[in-house]
Amino acid sequence: MSDDLRQRQQLLKIGTARAGRAPAPPAAPLDALFPQAQASEAESTLWLSLGALDLWERSGFVPPAAPPQTAPDPAPPEDLRPCPPRAEAILPLLLGGLYPASLQAEWLRLLQRHGGHLPPRFLPRLLDTATRQPALRAQLLPVLGERGRWLARMQSEWAWATNGATDEEASWDTGTPEQRLLALRTWRARDPQAARDALAAAWPSEAPEQRAALLPALGVRLSLADEAILEAALDDRRKEVRMAAQRLLASLPGSQLGQRMLAHLLPLLRVEKPWLGKARIELTLPETCDAAMRRDGIGVSAHPGMGEKAGWVVDMLAAVDPHVWEKQFERSPRECLALADNSEFRAVLMRGWSLAALRELELDAASEQQAWPQELALWWVGADIVRREAVPGAMLGAFAARFHDNAGGASIALLDALPDHWSGDPELLQLLHRLADQSQDTWTPALTRSFLQRLQAIRPSLMKQGQLGPTQLLLSPFAKVADPAVATAAEADWRASIKIDSEWRPAIARFFDLVRLRHEMILSFQEPA
Repeated sequence: MSDDLRQRQQLLKIGTARAGRAPAPPAAPLDALFPQAQASEAESTLWLSLGALDLWERSGFVPPAAPPQTAPDPAPPEDLRPCPPRAEAILPLLLGGLYPASLQAEWLRLLQRHGGHLPPRFLPRLLDTATRQPALRAQLLPVLGERGRWLARMQSEWAWATNGATDEEASWDTGTPEQRLLALRTWRARDPQAARDALAAAWPSEAPEQRAALLPALGVRLSLADEAILEAALDDRRKEVRMAAQRLLASLPGSQLGQRMLAHLLPLLRVEKPWLGKARIELTLPETCDAAMRRDGIGVSAHPGMGEKAGWVVDMLAAVDPHVWEKQFERSPRECLALADNSEFRAVLMRGWSLAALRELELDAASEQQAWPQELALWWVGADIVRREAVPGAMLGAFAARFHDNAGGASIALLDALPDHWSGDPELLQLLHRLADQSQDTWTPALTRSFLQRLQAIRPSLMKQGQLGPTQLLLSPFAKVADPAVATAAEADWRASIKIDSEWRPAIARFFDLVRLRHEMILSFQEPA
């Protein structure tokens, strides 16, 4: 806005009568349009000059010159194989919203195993999808290819897919809180020491809520090298920061916190071998919980249904590597659980060990060490409803996510442990549903066959009783993880046993339709690209 226009607007606010003067005519060349006005025409002149000046300025506006646009460098040549045409034809079906989202992740895993990259036409849509659904990123990143990473650099929302050190450092320095957290986690996966050093350097200047949000990122490739910064965080003024440090240190094998917890526990636990009856673990509850113990997280968590001192013991057990007890009691995990099952403090011991097993599952190497989670799940299957309450659902959920591994046949062993009446036990049905629904990959043929056999064994009785609900509860998630070749081999037998007008027919049809689609999807990646 020019000074002339600004002065006239000020005069309009004051009023010509109060100002005691008429407005001067506009400067050249507009002055020729306004002959010298009389005092009685001052208001008219003011309004006309305001309109004329405003129109003059708007019509004469020249926008600043735009910076010269340079075309981006082309994407590097692809070093991954092209996607097979049959597999590419299936992808639009999976993106159409008619099938479970888990099939998209499975398709991406199959493409990665094929050694291929995404067809370019699907890159924008899948980058948008993975931006909204971060759980899909782990499957998408390996198959983006050079063009996908090149395209991700064109839009800030896709920065997570660029996967470069410079982008991580830039996001860490200047990004939003969410971008900084994502950059730190990505950085940890690539270079744990550099990411830890960056966090340590920024730590003193971070706001308390940011410290609480950023510290859990050290859980990615956690190691004893992170212990110093986590020990220091135990003294942070922010409760959430202290709790995050306690959780991470409790998950870190060989940590000083774990050693301190073990030192508290050893005088409290002993194995009793009576002349009559079964061997059991005897527990002496601690008398006090001092400041040092609270600093380590003892007494911080709530354990409903337990007394305060019993809760302290749970917190201690949860922070000790459960494999320690195999050496301490000279027994296998299953035998340790049997000792606890005979104890008066069964619930305390089972809950503490379950939380320790959960932390074991959350480690990067958890898939290689599942003895305690497997044995706890086996114990849970055979326990009554009251005893089962000692095992938190989170531990069973973490175990379910790895059920597809069937390491050492442990998953089949769990199915073999099901009692004859399992279909009438709502909690067992929910567990089996969770095992299928939360598995992160396709089950092995042996595991698929074992699960099908259990379904086939109870199918006649369920059909006779008209109990379609339990079968539907299991078939829907099972269709997403079953080995398709094994499942389709059983299709003829299942369909032949169902009458045309049976209410079971639609549920069985949906199950095998989804299984056959997955079978076709797997076969499509076995053809040459």
